[in-house]
Amino acid sequence: MTSNPAEEKIEPIRISATLAAGQNRRIIAKARGHVIEMDVRKERGGDDAGPTPPECLAMALGGCVMNLTRMIARDSGIRLEDVNMAISGDIDPSKAFGLDGNVRAGFLDLSIAMELIPGLSDGERERLQSEITRRCPLCDTISNPTPLRISLK
Repeated sequence: MTSNPAEEKIEPIRISATLAAGQNRRIIAKARGHVIEMDVRKERGGDDAGPTPPECLAMALGGCVMNLTRMIARDSGIRLEDVNMAISGDIDPSKAFGLDGNVRAGFLDLSIAMELIPGLSDGERERLQSEITRRCPLCDTISNPTPLRISLK
C-alpha cells in the first residue's frame, strides 16, 4: 500500500532565534548558529551596516517563496533553469516614530515579481502561483492574523 503525501503527518518545527543589541542601532540575530546583523539607515541614526528588520522580513518572504517555487516546480515536472525575484513594499514610519496613530505600522503592501526561466504556460503559471500562495508559511503568516505574544521581563 502506498502512502499519500498529502495525508502524511509531519511534526511541527520549532523556529527560534535570539537577538542582542549591538553597537549603535545594530541588532545581532542568531538562529541555529547562523548570524544576521541588522541595522537602520544612517538618516535614521544607524550605521547602515546591514538590512533593516523590515528588509529582512522581505528577504525572508522571498526566500520562502523561492524555495517553494523550486520545490513545487520540481515535484510537478516543471523545468526551471533559473528564478529571479524582486520584492517591494511600502512602510509609513510615522507610527514607529510615535508621530501619527492613524496609519498602519506595518507594510502597507507587499509585491513579489518573479521571472521564471524558461517561461511557463498560462496553466503552469496559474497552478504554480496557486500552490505557492497555498503552501508558503510566510505568505500565510503575513496574510492571516497570527497570535503574537510579547512579554517583558
